[in-house]
Amino acid sequence: MNKLSSVLCCAILATWPAVAAAQSPVATQPVQPEERAALFPTRDMLQQGRNIAEAACAKCHGLDGISDDSGRPNLAGQRVVYLYRILQAYQNGYRIDQSMGHAGGFLNDEGLMSVAAWYASLTPARVEPAEDPEAGHIDLAADPFEGIRTDLKKCAKCHGETGNSSAAGMPNLTAQDPVYFQSAMQAYADGERQHKMMTRLVGNLDEQTISDMGVYYAVQEPERSASQGEGDEAEGRVLAEECANCHGEDGNAAADDMPSLAGQDPKYFIKAMHAYREGERHHEAMANAADGLSETDLENLATFYAARAPAKRSVRVPFTAAEWVDRCERCHGIDGNSTDPRFPMLAGQNSDYLEQALKAYSDKGRNNSTMHAMAAPLSDSDIRNISGYFSSQQPKSIVYAQLPCENQD
Repeated sequence: MNKLSSVLCCAILATWPAVAAAQSPVATQPVQPEERAALFPTRDMLQQGRNIAEAACAKCHGLDGISDDSGRPNLAGQRVVYLYRILQAYQNGYRIDQSMGHAGGFLNDEGLMSVAAWYASLTPARVEPAEDPEAGHIDLAADPFEGIRTDLKKCAKCHGETGNSSAAGMPNLTAQDPVYFQSAMQAYADGERQHKMMTRLVGNLDEQTISDMGVYYAVQEPERSASQGEGDEAEGRVLAEECANCHGEDGNAAADDMPSLAGQDPKYFIKAMHAYREGERHHEAMANAADGLSETDLENLATFYAARAPAKRSVRVPFTAAEWVDRCERCHGIDGNSTDPRFPMLAGQNSDYLEQALKAYSDKGRNNSTMHAMAAPLSDSDIRNISGYFSSQQPKSIVYAQLPCENQD
């Protein structure tokens, strides 16, 4: 199968099962017999494709396949099977775009194949080097948390650089799921948790920054509080049985919306319970739980949880731009120059269009389960970096060489 990176062997193509390409534009199904003709188009096919392109496509994508609108894709040199299947997808409603449905809705399969072959046969637009090499430079190895480092410094004064606080009465932020972290921060912003400093700090952060901060703290190695409390750990263990359903038997919560209490500072734990009891934190279940506990009970619980070892949450460290590019290249080729006719070329593509496409996959505005999974974890900066990288690469045409079938006798 390695030969398929640069050539197509007719023996392999002939044995692939016939699966209707129109059922799904996702480029995972084999090249179909009818699609093979477009890999080696005749002059008549290209002329027919040119005529169709001039009538239906040139206004947006140019007759030469180079779009004047940065939000629309260049088609010159694009991979032919990919183009054909995407055109089918617009026709059958698998991918929705009113202008595309109108432009190609009248074409039969022969017309779709011809116009795909025409644009695939064209020379891609050359990417000219920038006058200033540093302009728009993308550091593929850049720190994935670079965008929130300034905000993290504001938290470090109380919670430590990695979220493991050394100050008595201050909570560790590690060992918490990002979902819980985000909900807790939102509670400060909405006044459901009353704390003047936290309300002011969180009020200056947008939703994406808070989400990224939650991930940052979740991927740090959690540490147990240096202060171990002055209560009776054994008594605290008995009391903690009532809390296990939400916070885990050892204080390590399983649910993403529940806080872990293991290793937490005992003074902070008691302070938080007082806040629930006195209405400074709005949470009915926790208020009821706090009302039923004496000060001695709180001290014992705090001591028990402080002695437990906090467990790191199962949260993936964000990829660098280089790691994302590597994953994209597995299907789309080195530097975005796909050698498989089923997968689109990304090299030299308009960056605005690439950003729109990735956001559409992330939001599931485009139907493609593989791309949904790939794009869902992407931050806005990830999308900008990936799009900027591939748009700056030199696009390359691809020529398929037809090999003779091996003698099977």
